[in-house]
Amino acid sequence: MKLPLPILLSFTSLMHSFSLKGAKGIEEALITWTDSPSTTLNVIWLVKEKDPALFLWGKTDDPHPSSAEVKRHSFYRDSKLEVCQVLLRGLSPNTGYRVFLGDKEFRARTLPAKRPDRIRFVTGGDMMHSPEWHKDGVKAMVSRSPDFALLGGDLAYADGKSWERWLDWIEEYADHAVSKDGYSIPLVVAIGNHEVNGGYGKTPKEAPMFYNLFPLPKKLKSFYAIDLYEDLSVVVLDTSHTHSIESQVEFLQSSLSSRKARTHLFALYHFPAYGIMKGGLNSPISKSIRKHWVPVFDQYGLDAAFENDHHVYKRSKLLKGDKAHQDGTLYIGDGAWGVGTRKPGAKEYWYVEKFEPTRHVIEVEIKDNVRTYRAINHDKKVFDQFVDKRDADKNNK
Repeated sequence: MKLPLPILLSFTSLMHSFSLKGAKGIEEALITWTDSPSTTLNVIWLVKEKDPALFLWGKTDDPHPSSAEVKRHSFYRDSKLEVCQVLLRGLSPNTGYRVFLGDKEFRARTLPAKRPDRIRFVTGGDMMHSPEWHKDGVKAMVSRSPDFALLGGDLAYADGKSWERWLDWIEEYADHAVSKDGYSIPLVVAIGNHEVNGGYGKTPKEAPMFYNLFPLPKKLKSFYAIDLYEDLSVVVLDTSHTHSIESQVEFLQSSLSSRKARTHLFALYHFPAYGIMKGGLNSPISKSIRKHWVPVFDQYGLDAAFENDHHVYKRSKLLKGDKAHQDGTLYIGDGAWGVGTRKPGAKEYWYVEKFEPTRHVIEVEIKDNVRTYRAINHDKKVFDQFVDKRDADKNNK
C-alpha cells in the first residue's frame, strides 16, 4: 500500500510520539544481505516491547512510500526489546531506496546486476572493546567509500548475554556507516566467540542475540554462501562457535565446487587458520581449520580468506599445501577493528609477509580484475598494501 506525502508526515509525527528518542540503538536501521544483493535489502532494527513498529519504504525519488509486513520477535529475554525485520524482495538493481522508522529516515542502495569495472568493500572484525574505537573503525571504513562490509565476528562483545552492548554497537554503526551521499553501508556477518556465551563448542542457543538479530539464509545456520556479483562470491563460516569445523566441510565443498569458475572467491570467518597469536599454528582450532577447510580452499583456488580474532594486523604469504606458493590463498586479518591490540612474541613467521599491532580495517578494491588489499588505520592512512594481478587477464563477463 502506498501512502501520499501528507499521510506520511502524519505517520512520522505519530511515530515520533512513540519513539525512544535518545535511547541508544533503538529504531536504528541496519541493512544486511543474505542473497541477491542486486534485488534485495534486509532491514533490521530494535524497538521496545509493545511500541509500534510501522514501516514505510520506497525508491528515493518516490513521493508515495509503501508499507510492508514487519516481522517481530524477542531480542533477548531480559532486554524488553524486540527485533523487527523487513525483507524487501524484487527490487531494482543499482537503485537507491529509503526507509522510514518512526521519525528517522535511512537510505540504502542495491548493487548493480553486473559488477562494475571497479568496486570496493571493507572487511574486519573484533569491533568494539569500546564504542569510541568501534566508531573510529567505522569512520576509517567510510573514508574508503565501500559498497558493502564483510564483518568477521566479535561485533559487540556481548558474550551471548550482555544485550546492552548491542545497543552501542548498533548505534555507532547505523549512525556512522553512511556514505558521503547518505546511503547506509550494507553488511554481511560471520559469528565470533564473543557472540557466544562460552565462546567455542557451543550451539545456537548460546548465541541468542546474534541469531535473533541477523536474518540468515537457513535458520540457526551461521555458515552460508552469498553471491555478491556474477563473478564474486563469499563463503561465510563458523570457526567452532556454534557449529563444528568438520560439520561444515560438506557445505564448503559444495559451495566452492559450484562457484569454482568465479573470478573472485573469498571466505569470511573468525578464528584464523594462519594466526600469530594464541598459540599460532599450534592452536587446536587453527589445526582443525587447516585440516578440514584449507585443503578445500586449495582445491578450488580461494583467492583470500578474511581472518580475525587475534587483535593484530596480519597478511600472509600466498599459501597452498601449507607452503608458500604463487597460486595459493592470501590469509589476511586478524581482527583489530576496535579493540586493544596484541604484540606478537616473535619477529617473524615463515607464513607471514607483514604484521603490525595496529587497529585497522581492510579495504579490498577490484579494478579490471586486479585485487588490491589495503590496511587502513584509524587515522585513515594506508599502512600496508598487496596487489594480486593473477586474474588481470580475465575479462569482466
